[in-house]
Amino acid sequence: MFTVLEVKPLKARLGISGLVLIALVAITASPVFAQSGKTGERVMIPTLQSSDKELGVQAAEAIRNQLQKQTNTRDLVVVPKTDINSSLISSGYPPSDALAPGDAKALASLVRAPQYLEGTVTKTPTGYKIDSRLIISRDMFKAQALPSAQGAKLDDAAGQVARAIQDARRQLPAEETCHNDISQGKYQEAVAAARKGLVGYPTANIVGVCLAEAYNNLKMPDSVVAVAERVRASDPRNIPALRLLTTTYRARIDSPRPGTDPTRASSDTTELLKVLGSLAAADPTNIKLVQDVVNEYASMGRAPQAVPLVRDLLQNNPGDPQLLNLAWLVYLNAKDYQGAIDVGNEMVRVDTAAATADYYKRLAAAYTALNQPQKASEVSNLGAKKFPNDPTLSIIVANSLYKSGQLQQALDAAKKALAANPKNPQAYFLLATIQGALNQYDDVINTLNQAKANGADPAGLSQIALQQGSNAYKAGQGSKDRADFQRAIKFLQLSDQLQSSADAKFLLGASAFSLGQSATIDANEKRSCELARMARDAFNLASINLPAGGQKYPTEAAQLMTAIPQFTPAVDNEIKRFCK
Repeated sequence: MFTVLEVKPLKARLGISGLVLIALVAITASPVFAQSGKTGERVMIPTLQSSDKELGVQAAEAIRNQLQKQTNTRDLVVVPKTDINSSLISSGYPPSDALAPGDAKALASLVRAPQYLEGTVTKTPTGYKIDSRLIISRDMFKAQALPSAQGAKLDDAAGQVARAIQDARRQLPAEETCHNDISQGKYQEAVAAARKGLVGYPTANIVGVCLAEAYNNLKMPDSVVAVAERVRASDPRNIPALRLLTTTYRARIDSPRPGTDPTRASSDTTELLKVLGSLAAADPTNIKLVQDVVNEYASMGRAPQAVPLVRDLLQNNPGDPQLLNLAWLVYLNAKDYQGAIDVGNEMVRVDTAAATADYYKRLAAAYTALNQPQKASEVSNLGAKKFPNDPTLSIIVANSLYKSGQLQQALDAAKKALAANPKNPQAYFLLATIQGALNQYDDVINTLNQAKANGADPAGLSQIALQQGSNAYKAGQGSKDRADFQRAIKFLQLSDQLQSSADAKFLLGASAFSLGQSATIDANEKRSCELARMARDAFNLASINLPAGGQKYPTEAAQLMTAIPQFTPAVDNEIKRFCK
């Protein structure tokens, strides 16, 4: 898993400190605020999103007018256009521009509107279409998606939105009670209040989210999922519901209850992936939100699915150091090494402090994964020069040289790394590997013994010795040279001493048999006592090790064990004849 740096939210475009004073002056001076008598809550209708700025302004005003016609100020006060515009103009914000989400929330708070609308308006072949959401200013993510409104005239569509706003507001008293109960730890009471708010308006998503939050506090995950999924079905962009689903599905996957159907975890994983996709799509400009989704993908081992998200973030926010760092980690975890290299180079260009020792290690590894050892060597050398006391970089330098075929330079670099830290097991492993490639077999054995003495993992050392023994045995099979079999025996005995294994024992027995066979033939031709004794000792070694190796290679071991007695009489006879 990778660690993602905390990304700060984008700054709001509004000048908040100046806007507070200006907005308060505008509010207290407005006729609605000054009138006597009890008035209802305020709702703000800002400019709607539209490809036609003027249409966005007209639609907002049409909704205000329709809402004022349909309601009484004792029940609801629509913030006048003049109040909104004066605040925006005084802050240097064009009133014809639609507000960003954070700006809309800030402005709604300043004009004392507990609710506000966000939406888009488009011109259609038959008229106009408005898609909108009623949002509570306390939490800009808690919203009611209103039915899509269409009409031949803009006022017709605006009238539908106005009626939908009134319907949506019926849930708000219950939601406020539910919210307050949760704040006080009164979760059962919160459930009761929320359920009351759903009566007659089953798609009331603001209070529905509060109900899911109450169930979450009561540790009732199945109820959380049931309610949040209902909200999601009617509003796929409902971020609070999607977040609740994310945490609940994640918890059910990580800690399934006893007796849970095993197939449920798979189903929950599938649903969680769908929810994460919806969460990222709900507000792709919200850096923190997308960052959370990326982390979830990473924790599930699904880093490749996070790549498109960070790619879009970088396109929308080029040169952002924190996003570049996020993308760098995502690409690495997704094994998109070329993407990681490209992003990594841009990251250190934008922020030179990002060129840490860890950066050079990861960048060299990326080049190695792409089979570009020369580039990996260049990068690791740069890192080693910048961080000369980093032992891991020294090993990476040696490994990169080894991968690029520069064996002598790799040997020197590995020895240097080992001299800097005689307890570094990786340095021993690499040094032994390089020595083997240079056919420095005695040095390999010395290195492995030194590594064992300095606490290196015997299992890893055993595997290196086993590989060297296997290579020597194969070489002997082709060359028929007893020196190859003797080298194989030496390495395989060391491998078995470091960590006993059926592989080492079988190859040891097979190598000893081949050595004995060769020595027997040559002893007779050369009338050599030394070769005859070599053959006897080799067959004895084979007889000792082949039975244990037969646990993994029964057929091959049985064949060799059957063949040994066929040589024994000849060997005994040679010893009698030549060893006087």
